[in-house]
Amino acid sequence: MDIGILCSHCKQTFEMPRWVIIQMYKAIMSYSPLPKEELDLFKQLKDLKVIFDVGARDDTEYLELWPESEHHLFEPNPEFFEKLQEKVKGNVFANNFGLGEKEENKGYYSPLQGFLGSGNVPDNVTPDLVLPIQTLVKYVTDKGIETIDFLKIDTEGHDRKVILGAKGMWDKIRFIQYEHWGDPDNFNIRDLLASKFEMYNVGYRNVLCMNFKLVSERERNELRTYILDNKLKDLA
Repeated sequence: MDIGILCSHCKQTFEMPRWVIIQMYKAIMSYSPLPKEELDLFKQLKDLKVIFDVGARDDTEYLELWPESEHHLFEPNPEFFEKLQEKVKGNVFANNFGLGEKEENKGYYSPLQGFLGSGNVPDNVTPDLVLPIQTLVKYVTDKGIETIDFLKIDTEGHDRKVILGAKGMWDKIRFIQYEHWGDPDNFNIRDLLASKFEMYNVGYRNVLCMNFKLVSERERNELRTYILDNKLKDLA
């Protein structure tokens, strides 16, 4: 099936095979380094002993910035996970499953890198993979992890379900950074976390959450000033 493409330059529409668009998307998304603004903000955080990266793909920037920390990486896509395993070593726990609201095996659509019903992957798409999902609470219980210093979530629209599956740990997570998929999704996540976290937009669809009890007022003020001075809210 062909898909109509509107050229922004000449304002004309032309047809392109669906498989070509999918291959182009996969090529573009196969490697997309973390934005500089996101990494610069991450460098401002202090005393990160335990770091969770949910939707890690094969990115290792966090590992390079905090090599002495304990890293837990989650990447359900087997293609990305294979590349990730080749890169990591040392104090790193790489997990070939996703995190979500409940334990299940769920359909996954590789061309859009997402679980069905998440982000831009509708429920009626035929999945090419069925992948396992755990909850964050079960994972930390099994591993004996008591606190998480930084929880980064970037799961192509699945972030809210990851956060719901972490509910029993909200009081024990210092920082959460999630990616939302538009205002309704962002409002829903903010409603979940508003009583426990101070939240700021920090880039394109990214939100940084600072735990009121675990992050001192002084550190929150410093981060707030950094976000405003560098106009990170304007990037949202």
